[in-house]
Amino acid sequence: MSKASLMVLMLAGTAQGFVGWHRRHIEFTTFADGRPDGGIRQSADVEDGLDSPGDIFVFDQKLLADDSCKSVIGRNAGYCIRTDPGKPDWSGTDHPTLPDDPENNWGQCTWTLTFYEGAGSGYEGTLQVSGRESDAGVSAVSIVGGTGDFKGAWGELLTNPENQAAGGVLFRQVLEIRLN
Repeated sequence: MSKASLMVLMLAGTAQGFVGWHRRHIEFTTFADGRPDGGIRQSADVEDGLDSPGDIFVFDQKLLADDSCKSVIGRNAGYCIRTDPGKPDWSGTDHPTLPDDPENNWGQCTWTLTFYEGAGSGYEGTLQVSGRESDAGVSAVSIVGGTGDFKGAWGELLTNPENQAAGGVLFRQVLEIRLN
């Protein structure tokens, strides 16, 4: 939905005498570029050479409008701290009594999606997200805030890594945003 459409909806709500908090709802999909040429992807190991709890992974990647990888609409930057490596043969620190997939890896992640003005998304500003994310399959993380067009944002981001034939991954990010 474009900014112009959102403004029309806001004005229509005001014209109908809506009193109190006015909530807008935005849904769209972006892709974070985890391919080799997509930006910075680097880990900081806790000195054991293995994927283990406490390892930090930092990233600053292109934010793409679609999976054709042609339209850069901003940046996708943040970090993850490995909390459960999942695969016991990597570090011997898996938690087999926890109800998760022992073949998957989990981290606590926080990042910012920055949307550039005039880059094709129709938005300018940032969205901050935070939550538990897995290396495989769909993860749901919280949208915890925003700036610019996303001021007062909250909601959910579903992220899913999609392996690419040429190497790396694209992270499909489906955003459901509420604005107060």
